[in-house]
Amino acid sequence: MSENDLGQQMAQFFRVLATEIENNPALARKLAVPFQDVAEASRKAAPAKRKAKDEAHVPEGFDPFQIYYDLGKLGLQQALEPLDAATLKAILSKFALDPSRSYTRWRKPERLMDFIIERVKAMSNKGQAFKPGT
Repeated sequence: MSENDLGQQMAQFFRVLATEIENNPALARKLAVPFQDVAEASRKAAPAKRKAKDEAHVPEGFDPFQIYYDLGKLGLQQALEPLDAATLKAILSKFALDPSRSYTRWRKPERLMDFIIERVKAMSNKGQAFKPGT
C-alpha cells in the first residue's frame, strides 16, 4: 500500500465519520466529551494576566523638549534625576522618543535618563543644517 493510498483511505474515513457525527446527535455527544474536557482544562489553566504594579505617568506639564530648549542638557538631566525607571519609560513612550521601544527591557534609571537626553538632543537638532547662518 502506497502512502498516497493510505492518505486517501484516511480522508475517506474522516468524511464518513463526519457524516455520521452530523446525522447522529448521540454519537456527536459521545465523541465531544474529550474535547469538552480539554476546553475546560485550558480555561482553568489559563494564567491570569499580569497587572502592572503601578501605571507610571509622566508628571503634569513635563516636556523634555521644552526643558532642553530652556535649560539645556544639564537642566534636562537634573529634571530627570528624581524620576524612577517606570516614569522614564512613560516619558519615552509618550513623546515617541524611540518608536522601536528598545528601552522596554532596561531597568537602570541612569541608562534611561541618558537615552532620553540623547534622543531629545537628536530630535531637537534635526534639520539644523538647513537653517540659514549655520
